[in-house]
Amino acid sequence: MSRPRLYRRTWRHARFNLAVLLTIVVVAYAGVPQVVRVIDALGGYTAGHYEPKDGERGQWLQRSDDEGLLTRIPWGTVFNITLFLLVAVMWLTFFPSRVSRRPPH
Repeated sequence: MSRPRLYRRTWRHARFNLAVLLTIVVVAYAGVPQVVRVIDALGGYTAGHYEPKDGERGQWLQRSDDEGLLTRIPWGTVFNITLFLLVAVMWLTFFPSRVSRRPPH
């Protein structure tokens, strides 16, 4: 195998390994805690009677929506979404879709 061909093949594998590693890190950092939080919330709410948090929840639903959308989103959520978008851009940049070399029939 020629040296340039070997280099391209090795770099392709290295890029793939880097993309997989970064994807795993981002999913473990940003995705897993959110899923665990939702699962804990689903299992923890069993209100068979009135609880004080129900009144707070009702007040929260009745409050005015004059605040902007970005002021209600926590910065941690924005950061996690940005990480997911960067991983998506990385995958699309490193591994663009393959185009068929055969002419259409």
